[in-house]
Amino acid sequence: MASKAPPRSPRAPRRRRQRPVPPPGRRIRLLLVLTALGFAVVLGRAVQMQIVDGGMYAERATGQHRVEIVTKAPRGAILDRDGYRLALTEQARTIGATPSLVADPARVVAAVAEASGESPDVIMERLTGAGEGVAHVDLARQVPPAKAKRVQAMGLKGVDFTVEERRVYPSAIAAPMIGVVDLDGQGLAGLELQYDEVLRGTDGIEVRTADPAGNAISVLQSEEMRRGATLSTGIDREIQRAAESITASTRKEFKAEAVTAIVLEPKTGEVLAMAASPGPVNGDFRQAEGADEVRLRAITDVYEPGSVFKAVTIGAGLATGRIRPNTPVDVGWRWDLYDATLRDSHPNPGRKTATDALRESSNIGIAKLAYDHLSGPGGKDIVLARWIDRFGFGRPTGIDLPGEVGGIVTPYAKWSGTSPINIPIGHGIATTPLQIAQLYATIANDGIAIRPHVVTRIEGRGPVEAERQRIMPRRAARQLARMLEGVVSDQGTGAAADIPGYSVAGKTGTTKKLEDDGTYSKDRYLSWFVGFAPVENPRVVTLVMVDEPEGELFYGGDVAGPAFSKLTERALIAMGAEQDRRGS
Repeated sequence: MASKAPPRSPRAPRRRRQRPVPPPGRRIRLLLVLTALGFAVVLGRAVQMQIVDGGMYAERATGQHRVEIVTKAPRGAILDRDGYRLALTEQARTIGATPSLVADPARVVAAVAEASGESPDVIMERLTGAGEGVAHVDLARQVPPAKAKRVQAMGLKGVDFTVEERRVYPSAIAAPMIGVVDLDGQGLAGLELQYDEVLRGTDGIEVRTADPAGNAISVLQSEEMRRGATLSTGIDREIQRAAESITASTRKEFKAEAVTAIVLEPKTGEVLAMAASPGPVNGDFRQAEGADEVRLRAITDVYEPGSVFKAVTIGAGLATGRIRPNTPVDVGWRWDLYDATLRDSHPNPGRKTATDALRESSNIGIAKLAYDHLSGPGGKDIVLARWIDRFGFGRPTGIDLPGEVGGIVTPYAKWSGTSPINIPIGHGIATTPLQIAQLYATIANDGIAIRPHVVTRIEGRGPVEAERQRIMPRRAARQLARMLEGVVSDQGTGAAADIPGYSVAGKTGTTKKLEDDGTYSKDRYLSWFVGFAPVENPRVVTLVMVDEPEGELFYGGDVAGPAFSKLTERALIAMGAEQDRRGS
């Protein structure tokens, strides 16, 4: 019998190896570190979102519900001296289109062109030339409401209409002075530019948040609209129309290059009228074909004044006491000094007084008076140069219009040996027409110069205070006025400037224009007349300057004198001036 193997003893279970367990304090510290790190991450993200990127998220949040409402400020009006509106703002329409929705482009273009007055080709280019993908185009802006309404009544598919404002100039006068604005109401020229900030006011704006339904939640920003201020001017419509008509007819009569006219009120410095021909067609600045039609020649162009400047020479002598109305002077057929030779256009040699020399516009007589009494031996006395400066030449008058220049005056240190006889008679110096008109306004106002100005009152600010300064003694100014009265007489050069019923003081001027090479032309002239009336109580100062009259007549008395007479008479009547002379 086989023997049995002894039974195996049971196998002891294998004991698992246990990891060491950290002590309780270490586990707590680890937990705290992990918690702190997690909190730091959350805190950092919060800081980034709220502080670093807060503006971006706020902009996104409010941008979805942000509503901005702009209230356009109406542009202020420009009024004449009687309160008539020379410039105003009225409602207009912009006609626009969504090109992809327009079913009949030819019909749309024809209708818009008729309403706006623009070329059909231009309208078609706007409609079709913007390219594919353009959602909307403006076909015509500032269309009168009545004309836009007729287009709207046609029910043209794809065409829309929005309200805007446009600038209107009802009287169509004084266009270069009033100026013009662009399509967005920004001043571009004249008073519209000079007073743009005052005229345009401040747009109102309200920025608020709204819910998806458009209901206001809160107001983020609010600024109240302030309409533009109204400007009152000294412009007289009747005088301005007369100035524009007379400059145009004078230019046509003498086939002149241009004619300029200015009318001032000497006691206030107000500009009653300022005109030039050529000017804007039908008074519409926007239809002007070039700068010549809209340029304010009275303040932007300079000319050699010639004999109208002789009032400075005599005025300086009277004011200083070096010359009196009866101061004698010997006038010959000619006067030679160094390389200069003076002659008179109407020779009348002999012994004369200062009054005679001014009345006859004697170049030799005025130059000798200046040389003997104002310039001193050899022309080394600075008296005349100082008075040229005192009367304001060489710098702008300060009129409230853009573009004024100061003219050209040779500094005394650079005077040549012949300057003391050329400058006293208006040669070798260049002035604007307004500077000459201002000179005679100062004489008419008893020696007190007042800054010329167009605007007399600004709404909300009150009257405009124009600077004034006494230039010469009243007695000297009155003496000079009476001497100038003799010019407008049968014995003077300005007889054609006489006005029936009124006494007139003034001065003629005839100047040869300079050629490109600096020499005087033989057949191109400037013809001037400037003066005031009535003499004892001047109400208006008028200047007329004719640039390059053609024909046999070119003297200032013959060319500009009659135009001065017509314009000044119209101005005196408009101003209600009483006649001071009988039997004429």
